[in-house]
Amino acid sequence: MKFKTNNLAFLGSWILSMALVSCDSQTTDINFAENDLIELTAEQIKETNAQLGSISTKNFSQQVNANGYLETSPNSEQLVNSLKGGRILEINVETGQKVRKGQTLVKLENPEFVEMQRAYLEAGFEVNKLREQWMRKKNLAEDQIASTSELQMAEAAYLSAIAMQRAMAENLRLIQIDPEKVDAHQISATLSIKALMDGHIADISCRKGQWVNPEDQLMRLVDLSKLRLKLDVFEKDVHKLKQGSSLLAYLPENNHVPIAGNIQAIGREIDAYNRTVKVFALLHPDSETVLMPGMFLHAYIQLASVQKKALPESAFLESDDKKYFLLLKSEESGNWYFEKKHALTGESADGFIALLNFNDFAEDAKILISGGFQLIQEGE
Repeated sequence: MKFKTNNLAFLGSWILSMALVSCDSQTTDINFAENDLIELTAEQIKETNAQLGSISTKNFSQQVNANGYLETSPNSEQLVNSLKGGRILEINVETGQKVRKGQTLVKLENPEFVEMQRAYLEAGFEVNKLREQWMRKKNLAEDQIASTSELQMAEAAYLSAIAMQRAMAENLRLIQIDPEKVDAHQISATLSIKALMDGHIADISCRKGQWVNPEDQLMRLVDLSKLRLKLDVFEKDVHKLKQGSSLLAYLPENNHVPIAGNIQAIGREIDAYNRTVKVFALLHPDSETVLMPGMFLHAYIQLASVQKKALPESAFLESDDKKYFLLLKSEESGNWYFEKKHALTGESADGFIALLNFNDFAEDAKILISGGFQLIQEGE
């Protein structure tokens, strides 16, 4: 490989390393050509399988990096309590257990439950009695035996009794007692508190035999399939995001397995200290991924792809923290002559690096992208 004398600063380390090659290693003569051109002979081209390429257009996927923690969303957590006080008779679950909607969690007992059911049955009896009176008054009114006012009073009493019975039925449903079972005279002094959704038992704060009041929390149920990721995104990047944007999140201890997700909501308040905005995302983990509230994750929020001019990574050389490449200036007798060019580079993707100063070169410019550099590497 031959180089011209004015390029010593760039190639000094190469020459030194070539001089240190052991005597039994294959050597390559380094000569200096004219006009600051770097010469690659036909023989060297063949030996190293050197290849030329050109500046091409590639898609670069932009992304925003952010850190955050998993938390429960307002609709993914149930605080379990009772609308009526009572003594805990049974606790049918354990902390961490998965439960289904409608599954019995706790059983309470209280004589007041019996009284509520008795009152509901009596209200039903009253409805039947007043309905018969209303029907009798209606028949008498048709025969002009009873007055219209008497009929209206009977009808009002009947409708009032229906309303009372329906209100009692709703009160029973609120405390999870089925009115239909009461109608069948299945009265019980126990009350079953059931899960209102699928989930896992996060914690249990009651004990068997304990008397609990309506305001007491018995346990907490969390739907782990609906955890959301709360991210801190820097103020300068928020304008790039939109609801529905996809992301990939990673657990620190399992950073090779991505968890897909989508942005659910973007906050409207900036943290004055950190200059960040809260961004909330829903994750879609597979069945084998275990996620829990409080876990830390790192996320890459995907933005729209941008087309940029680029070169393969193998085309770039680096010296003094700057990148260069070799531009083909001419070809003679099978030899290639290159000129070193400074490259302004951007992001990298799929083995390519964006070339920011591509306008400085012709569209059909030929560039050494591989092979020729092997001679230098062999001498190191």
